[in-house]
Amino acid sequence: MTRPTNVRRTVLAFAFAAAFITYLDRVCISAAAPSMTAELGLTATEMGWVFSVFAVAYGIFEIPMGWMGDRFGQRKLLTRIVLSWSAFTMLTGAVRSLGPLLGVRFVFGAAEAGAFPTMARALARWFPATERGWTTGWMWAGARLGGSLAPPLAAWFVVSVGWREAFWAFGSIGLVWCVLFWSWYRDDPAEHPRVNEAELALIRSGRAPAAGHAERIPWGRLFTSKNLWALFGMYFCSAFGFFFFVTWLPTYLMDEHGLTLERSGWYSAMPLAAGAAACLLGGGFSDRLVRKTGSLRWGRRLVGVAGFLLASAGFAAAAYAGDALGAVLWLAFAQGAQDLTLPVAWAVCVDVGRRYGGTATGFMNTASSLSAALSPVIAAWLQQRFGSFHALFALAAVVYFVGAALWFVIDPEDDLERAAGSL
Repeated sequence: MTRPTNVRRTVLAFAFAAAFITYLDRVCISAAAPSMTAELGLTATEMGWVFSVFAVAYGIFEIPMGWMGDRFGQRKLLTRIVLSWSAFTMLTGAVRSLGPLLGVRFVFGAAEAGAFPTMARALARWFPATERGWTTGWMWAGARLGGSLAPPLAAWFVVSVGWREAFWAFGSIGLVWCVLFWSWYRDDPAEHPRVNEAELALIRSGRAPAAGHAERIPWGRLFTSKNLWALFGMYFCSAFGFFFFVTWLPTYLMDEHGLTLERSGWYSAMPLAAGAAACLLGGGFSDRLVRKTGSLRWGRRLVGVAGFLLASAGFAAAAYAGDALGAVLWLAFAQGAQDLTLPVAWAVCVDVGRRYGGTATGFMNTASSLSAALSPVIAAWLQQRFGSFHALFALAAVVYFVGAALWFVIDPEDDLERAAGSL
């Protein structure tokens, strides 16, 4: 009997690399922020708006870009997405004032909007449902690894050659990815010349029956789904604390604990490094729970509830930490706990969305954009009001507790396909 080829693993490698580059480019600005603020003459509140305008654009374009991935395929859209955000990462290094900076970061956010829904859709086409948790975990581990390396790498660039050069260097990496992905990837595994019949049968054996391009989106079912609104609320909570790490964490460590830029870069890497490991653990553990219990609902839900409760405890403890290392260790614990749930949340979205998975994940991920738009501004306001970011940590603890409760409403077995035909 012919053994299956492993071409699908290369698809996962492309998703991992794209996610890595996404967060490398996205988080670079957090380490560059102190130098940018000084050179461009920005206040903390103005820099907060720079962080937030990315999220506003990301949220506006999230659902349309997810739909485009469902409708037109991942190969065309992902190539254009990565090419666009790479170009605007490089343009960030050319701005001279607040207005152009806001404009460039807005378009950068719009360009990145469809990346993760489209990558999740690609993985759903190339992997059976029984492998969805761990493959999504690897994709998000790439994102967190990119985010964890961005602060120390950007700090090194800023100190060595300047913050502008950091954006130019980081933006150029995506251009290489585009060339390789376009020449190799195919939307349908059956069209790839290196996939044999055994691997194709394996992929199809556990894949949702409706796996082609979606032609008609059941918008009524989507916008009235209690399941998707619970996912939306949960993901808002999930992103609330995370965006502190990719915006204000280096500034917090420098201003409140007296760290140098380079040292704050290494400390800032710790929470997202913990998140990268947790993404791998959470997705695989959820898949095992599903197989062991025979329940998709509880196999996903238990990981979600536990992760959010632990994240709440971590943020609460960080609010009372007395030094930089203690604070960062508790924040790393919180981020790791939250990221146990990340691949599970995206797997649930594809479970629920089926052939509308890109649209469903775009809907859920819009919540993170809303959270990302609010979190940096709220953080800046709380810091100015109370003289410390500790008030934000206390608020984040409450937000994650609410998110844990929402996991009890989410049901991955209640999918959009059930009612799509009648809409």
